[in-house]
Amino acid sequence: EVDTASRPVSLEPRQMRAARRKTLSGVDASQLNARAQTGVLPGAGGEEMQMALGKSAGVHAGAAAASRPQSRAHQHQHPSKPSNPQRRHSVYLSNGQAPRVDPRPLGDKAYINSCVRQLISFLSSRGFDAALSPKTLAAPTAKEFAALSLFLFRQADANFKFGSKTEDDVPTVFKQLRYPFQISKSALYAVGSPHTWPSLLAALTWMVQMFIYEEEAGRNEAKVMCAEPAVSFFKYVSAAYRHFLAGDDARCDAVEREFSSVRCQKSAHVTASTLRLEQENAELDALWTSLTQETPQRAALHNEKDAFVRGVQKYEEDAGAMRRCIEIAEGHAAQARQSAHLCEERFQASNKEAVDLRHRVSTQPVDVAAANFTDKEIQKQRDAMTLLKSRRSDVESRACASEVEAEHALAQLETNVKRYNDVARQLQLIPHTAKYATNASTFEAAINPRAHTEQTMVNVDFKNVRSMVKKIHEVHTQHKWSSEREHVNLDQSLQTCQDTLTERCDEANGLASKATRCETSYDSERKRLEGVLSHIMKELAEVEKDVTAVRQSPEASGSDNETALYTCQVDHDACLTLCGEERLAVQNMMLAALDALMGHKQQVQDALDASSSKLTEVSIE
Repeated sequence: EVDTASRPVSLEPRQMRAARRKTLSGVDASQLNARAQTGVLPGAGGEEMQMALGKSAGVHAGAAAASRPQSRAHQHQHPSKPSNPQRRHSVYLSNGQAPRVDPRPLGDKAYINSCVRQLISFLSSRGFDAALSPKTLAAPTAKEFAALSLFLFRQADANFKFGSKTEDDVPTVFKQLRYPFQISKSALYAVGSPHTWPSLLAALTWMVQMFIYEEEAGRNEAKVMCAEPAVSFFKYVSAAYRHFLAGDDARCDAVEREFSSVRCQKSAHVTASTLRLEQENAELDALWTSLTQETPQRAALHNEKDAFVRGVQKYEEDAGAMRRCIEIAEGHAAQARQSAHLCEERFQASNKEAVDLRHRVSTQPVDVAAANFTDKEIQKQRDAMTLLKSRRSDVESRACASEVEAEHALAQLETNVKRYNDVARQLQLIPHTAKYATNASTFEAAINPRAHTEQTMVNVDFKNVRSMVKKIHEVHTQHKWSSEREHVNLDQSLQTCQDTLTERCDEANGLASKATRCETSYDSERKRLEGVLSHIMKELAEVEKDVTAVRQSPEASGSDNETALYTCQVDHDACLTLCGEERLAVQNMMLAALDALMGHKQQVQDALDASSSKLTEVSIE
C-alpha cells in the first residue's frame, strides 16, 4: 500500500500531466480486450452477476463500456488515422493474440487436493445440499459438475438459470466473469477425464477465491478508520482512472485538484501535530533529565543506604552465628535435662531406700555393737559422698574446659571449611554446575553440629577431593607443557617471520631501485621518441610545403612532380608506419615492465602485510 498520509502528495505541472496522460478516444475499438465487448449472461440477472464480480475481475467494465461509444464516434470522425496495435498491452490484448497458458501446476496432485479442499470447505459453509467428498470430486460426472457450477453462479446471481445447453452456457459465463483462461466446450463433454477435470476444477476454485476475496473486501470496508489514507487514495485512483478511460480530462483534473487539496490539508494537520508532539517530547526529555540528575542529597542517601545494607549483612552474619550457638546450647540443655531426669530418678530411689532404712531401723532392736557398726557405715558413706562431690566438681570443670575447646575447634573448623570452599570454587569444583563438578558426589563442604563422630562432622569425602584435585593438577600440567611448546613454536615462527621480513624488505628495496631505473629509462626513451616524432613532423611539414610548391608549379612538369610526390608520400607513410610500430613496441615494453613491477610490488606489499599481521598476533600471544 502507498502511505499517502506520511508525506504530502507531490503534484506535477499541468503541462507534464497532459503530456503524460492521454485518453482512449483515439484508439480503435478493435484494439481493446475482446472480453470487454461480451454481452449479458444467457440466464436471468446477467448484469447483476457482472456487478457482483466487477471488483474481483480487476477492470471496471462500466468505465470500459463508457469509453467504447466515444471510441467508435472518434473513429468515424477520423477514418484515415492509423491504429497502433502495440499500445497499452498492460491492460488490453489484441484480438489476434494467442490464448494464455495456465501457469498453475494442474499436473501436481498436491495442488489438485488443495483445490478440492477449498471447494468442499466453501460449498459446505454455503449450504450445498448434495453430499461432498474428495472421492466424489476426483472424477465427477457432467451432471455433478453442472450442479456445482449452477450453485457457484447463483452465489453471484440468485436468479441465474442454465439455458438449453449447459456446454454452451458455462464457457460464456466464465468469459463474462473475466476468467483469464479459455474453457473449451469439448472439455465439458468429458468432465471427469484426467486431462480435462484439473482445468475445470481450477476454474471452480478461481470462482471460490473470487467470492472469498469479495467477502474479505466487504469486511475491510467497515475498517475505513484503520486504513483511511490508503482507502481515500485508492478511491481517488479509481475515480481518476474511470474519468481517464471515459476521456473526461476536465473532470479528471478536478478530482486530482480536490484530492491534492485534501491531502495538503491533512499533511499540514499531520505536520502541526508532529511539531506539537516533538515539542512535548522535548519538554518531557528536559523533565526526565532534571528528575534523573544526580544531587548531593541523593548521593548522601545512596551512601547511607550502602551503610545500612552493610550493617544488615553484618547483623545477618551475627544472627547466623547466634543461631548456631543457640543450637549448640539447646543440645547442651537437652543433655542437662536428661541428666537432671536421671538424677531425679536416682534421688527418688535414694529417698525410697532411706524411708525403708528408717522403717527397718525403727523396727530393729537396739544393740550397741550394731549401733557402732551403723555409725561406722554412715561415716563411710559420708566419706564416699564427699569423694563423689569432689570428683563431680572436677568433671564439671573439665566439661566446661572441653566445651570451650570444642567451641574454639568448631570456629576453627568453620574457618577451614570456608577457606576450603573458596579454594574449591577457584578450582571450579563447586557449585554443581562448575566445570569439574560431578553428579555422583558433592565437593561443597558443610558442618553438621549435631554429628556424633568426627567422620560425620563434614559431609565431604576428602579422598574423592584429593583424586579430583590430582586430576585437575594433571590437566593444568598438560596445559602448561602445551603452552610451553606453543611458546617455543611461536618464538621459532617469530624468528622465521623476522628473517622473511628482512629478506622481503631487501627485495622491496631492490625492486624500488629497479623501478626507479626503469622509470628513468622510460622517461629518457619517451623524450627520445618525442624528439624523433618532432623531427618527423618537421620533415612532414617541409614535404607538405614542397608538395604545395609543386602543385603551384606549371603543368609541364606535373608528371615529374607527381612521381616525386608519390615517392615522397610512400617514403613518408613507410617512415610513419615504422615510427608508429617502434613507438608502440616501446610503449608496450614499458607498460609490461611497469605492470610486472607493480604486480611484484603488490606481492611484496601483501607479504609484508601478512608478516606484520603474524608478528602482531605473535606479540599479542
